[in-house]
Amino acid sequence: MLVSKLKTLITMKNTIKYIVVILAFMAVSCVDDFLDRPPQDQLTIDMFYNSPEELRMATNALYNVVWFDWHDKAKMGIGEGAGGNYLTNDGEFRIFFQFSVTGEHARMTEAWRSLFNVVAQSNMVIYGVSNADSDNITQADKNRALAEARFMRAASYLQIVTTWGAVPIIEDNLAFVEDYVIPRNRVEDIYEFIIRDLEFADEHLSETSPAGRLTKWSAKGMLARVHLYAAGVGQSGSRDATHLSKAREYAEAVINESGLNLMPDYADLFRVENDNNPESLFALQWVDKGAGWGVQNTLQAYLAPEGRIAGVGDGWGGSTGASYDLQQLYQEGDQRRKPTIMFYGDHYPELMREEGGYHYELQSFAGSAVKKYVIGGPNDVDVTVSFMSTPQNTYMLRLAEVYLIAAEAILGNNASTSDGDALAYYNAVRERAGLDPQNVITFDDIFREKRIELAFEGRLWYELVRWHYFAPAAAINYISNQNRGHFSWDEENWYVDPENDLFIVPTDDHFTMPFPSAEVSRNPLLLEEPVAYNFSN
Repeated sequence: MLVSKLKTLITMKNTIKYIVVILAFMAVSCVDDFLDRPPQDQLTIDMFYNSPEELRMATNALYNVVWFDWHDKAKMGIGEGAGGNYLTNDGEFRIFFQFSVTGEHARMTEAWRSLFNVVAQSNMVIYGVSNADSDNITQADKNRALAEARFMRAASYLQIVTTWGAVPIIEDNLAFVEDYVIPRNRVEDIYEFIIRDLEFADEHLSETSPAGRLTKWSAKGMLARVHLYAAGVGQSGSRDATHLSKAREYAEAVINESGLNLMPDYADLFRVENDNNPESLFALQWVDKGAGWGVQNTLQAYLAPEGRIAGVGDGWGGSTGASYDLQQLYQEGDQRRKPTIMFYGDHYPELMREEGGYHYELQSFAGSAVKKYVIGGPNDVDVTVSFMSTPQNTYMLRLAEVYLIAAEAILGNNASTSDGDALAYYNAVRERAGLDPQNVITFDDIFREKRIELAFEGRLWYELVRWHYFAPAAAINYISNQNRGHFSWDEENWYVDPENDLFIVPTDDHFTMPFPSAEVSRNPLLLEEPVAYNFSN
């Protein structure tokens, strides 16, 4: 009898604790067909997981608000600034491409908090769904929700491990609340953890889903990326053949079996009316901030070079643009350039439509401006645009990247390849851009194409980190040869003045960002050597 009462008390205590954790990590609700869910003050574990619809609502916040603090500024600073694509005279972002960021910087704290919030929210869903007991839901229903949550946890941990390296693996929110002074886990174990989550997602997600929701192809595409990254962990010069084979297997499954296709016109990828198009495998699903702060896409506010483009009080990107190094990579006729970067004299009829379009003529520190994710104002698009808010999706994984992953996996550890499949995948991306096909490709070719294809989508730094895994000297040399200097204007054209050149030689330590100082104070074990993760728990 006493044992029974104790068990009941322990169960009640754990339930109460978990509700506290839910309240701590519960994201702002979103009033939208895609992100609609009951008010928080009406939520209990029992009612929240009482039908397939409520299971679906349980994962809604995983598609936007929990990512907000990472996406708002840190994503561009780390992914594009440190990578060498993003040029600005804004001190908050210059420190990234100058490799002078410290753990005191707000962007580090925001990124850490946001990405681990994704982990915590995913854990919460996993706990709640696993313990749901309702006659109205089947195990298949539960597995689909678990698959979404485990995919999101994996996606966040991939961002985390390629930002900070070895970090703690947190599966149990309750245990973490009880004791948050825990050791870091090894990078190879984090990748294994990510792969296990994604394999579960691959098994239980459907081949089709409502617009914007994850599918089996999302999981396979992410597995292709993860195996390509993991292939270099702990290696020297060459990469692990098993991981490369898996990367090819998953990438080709998406390419050959999904029925998905590249959008015919690259520019159309970044028109808000084409959100959730057939090339989008995983995208953050933003809505207007009227649904609550943190559910919106803020990129236009920071990137639009002039306030008159949207006319809503933001547009602070006048001294922000593409680095000289990135600009020099574009070949003549590359149709990706104009939808990605504004050059002096470019005309955009889709912006400021009522005035005949927008003509870019700013004299900018960067000699350019970022066009990608700049969609215009309320009169330009059939969605709500307001101050620091658009509902445009943010791509997290596109089919074009999967094509390039497949090509690279086939190349493997070879210096070059003329393999027919590798060339077909690689040239599909180039031909969409209006470029001639190649007959032989190298790692450098594929890396260049990926950099151009995904410019300002937050991917470059993470590609450099995974290159550094197996070829540190090559990754350091690549960055060292990037001109990160700014432009000058002579009343006729932009030019690079040698006096403004900036070449930075990173060290191996620069390939992991500093831990937020506040997190180190709370958990000093972050500074200790990582340990193996116990997968048997």
